[in-house]
Amino acid sequence: MSARAAVTIGAALLVLATGTARAQVRTTARAQAVYESYRFDPGLSFEKVSEFAVPVGIDVSVGRRVDITLSTGYVSLDLDLGSGFASVSGMLDTEARIGINVVPGRLIAVITGRVPTGTKVDSAQAMVLAPIASDVIGFAIPTLGSGGSVGGGLVGAIPAGRFAIGVGATYSYPFSYQPFRDSGTELVPGSEFRARLGLEGPLARTTYMRVAGVFAARTKDEFGGQLQPGVGQRYIGYAEVVQGLGRMQLTVYGFDVYRGQPSIEGTALGPALLPKGNLIAAGFRHAIPVSRSFSVAPRAEWRMSTSADTDGSRLTKAGSSIRIGLDARQTFSPGLALALFGSGLFGDIRPPGGADIPVSGWRAGLMFNVAR
Repeated sequence: MSARAAVTIGAALLVLATGTARAQVRTTARAQAVYESYRFDPGLSFEKVSEFAVPVGIDVSVGRRVDITLSTGYVSLDLDLGSGFASVSGMLDTEARIGINVVPGRLIAVITGRVPTGTKVDSAQAMVLAPIASDVIGFAIPTLGSGGSVGGGLVGAIPAGRFAIGVGATYSYPFSYQPFRDSGTELVPGSEFRARLGLEGPLARTTYMRVAGVFAARTKDEFGGQLQPGVGQRYIGYAEVVQGLGRMQLTVYGFDVYRGQPSIEGTALGPALLPKGNLIAAGFRHAIPVSRSFSVAPRAEWRMSTSADTDGSRLTKAGSSIRIGLDARQTFSPGLALALFGSGLFGDIRPPGGADIPVSGWRAGLMFNVAR
């Protein structure tokens, strides 16, 4: 990303931020500290991967018309290679999202931007970043630095009896960048268009439903001056049912992400090529109030990833996992809450043409929310 583009994005955010002083402002700050570690049986080039992340963010609502979200953070990755260790650490990209209520409750104009404050690695360290892109594990922070981007679109809601129909269209234009600190080769990610359609509303007095679908199309990536295989189309489906059970609440959900063609992902392993594939998942979360200010929520999620074989004719298993966890939330006041969470994971990863390799590990962390 050019210095001029970074300055342009930064100046626009500064203008919006200073403008909030003349309107009623509501602010929510949030911060997390997450540590996760996973061990793999022999069969890969590494034996263990650990990640410590501190994502932070702030939400600012200006009157009833403008909502601004800023987020960034810090991450540290460590990879046990059996014969040694490799690591990388640094800042994450700074992201901004601005929502302007053109018609309150009906139509929102969205402006997005990413400033490339994230860390980069030398080409020799690229293997440190490869495991965090795994769909099977689902790391808290799956990517590091990029070249930045700008985008925008419209999101709307249409009443339909007891339900509401959600529609949206957004466009994102990423900037070119050098994935490695020690190489001048540039990656030019393709721009992406997304269309969304959803439906939500009550099915019964204590039952609520949400369903949504996303269609995404991206132009071809370019790496080192050469066009790469097109990402093509992606299809994402999501469904959720929330059931009240007295003072408790049970949420059951599932989603499916289908990648129609090979994809160049510039943040996982430099310009890593991911084959055509599909990710399907299902899970639940059961919120149980213990007192008026304290609640716990056991949860579980199953994932299965498939990818195309060598000739791309069919999808074969790339791995599966089950994650079981527990969340605990304490509310100290209307504007202050603390949440603790932990989970364990077990499953397997299957390299192309190889056998299943067992993986197991855990995740733990805490999150603060402060509103004023």
